[in-house]
Amino acid sequence: MHQLPELVQAIQGYDGDEGPRRREITREAMLFTLLTWCRTSETRFAAWHEFEDIEGKNPLWRIPGEWMKMEREHIVPLVHQVVLLLRRRLRDTNGENLVFPGTKPGKALSQNTMIYACYRMGYRGRQTVHGFRGMASTWANEQEIYNSDWIEMALAHSEEDDIRGAYNSALYLTPRRRMLQHWADTLSRCGEVAIDRPRASPETEQEARVADLADGNVIRFPARP
Repeated sequence: MHQLPELVQAIQGYDGDEGPRRREITREAMLFTLLTWCRTSETRFAAWHEFEDIEGKNPLWRIPGEWMKMEREHIVPLVHQVVLLLRRRLRDTNGENLVFPGTKPGKALSQNTMIYACYRMGYRGRQTVHGFRGMASTWANEQEIYNSDWIEMALAHSEEDDIRGAYNSALYLTPRRRMLQHWADTLSRCGEVAIDRPRASPETEQEARVADLADGNVIRFPARP
């Protein structure tokens, strides 16, 4: 875990792709994966209609079962830094369906893009994008304040009991949101991850949101089809 600041700063400073837009997509795909504890395939195929209540108090990412290892829908509570990253991505995608589009229109980011970025950053043999999940799990367990069920559910690990697993699919959202926010704030201290303005109290955040609405700065996300 002592290498976490170095990793965050390396991602923030990534400059290995062909042009500025491709670099930004790769960089933010890696940050998004690190922040959400998701698998690379889930990041690559993330589509705008999967996101809910981005402008509200309880933003969610509802990942369809077709992209999940266990073929079951997974719900990710989204934290402050992720919402800000998504707002930037929406401005950049300009009507495209995918959050992290590939080089060809309508196609997802290549399955090798993020791992090759790790290689270019000097992490070949030291770190993989899939390893972000293990790093997050280690961090959460080391805090000694987070229930193992919350951690396992955040990682979308399977339940041995299929019925219990299906029932629990939407549970623990509040504690998981707190845990992921703590993780995101830890990353922010490492390298100011995906932050557009300083973290504020709930009251100040609400005032800022009202100001954004008044200024027309809040981005509307497409509804689910």
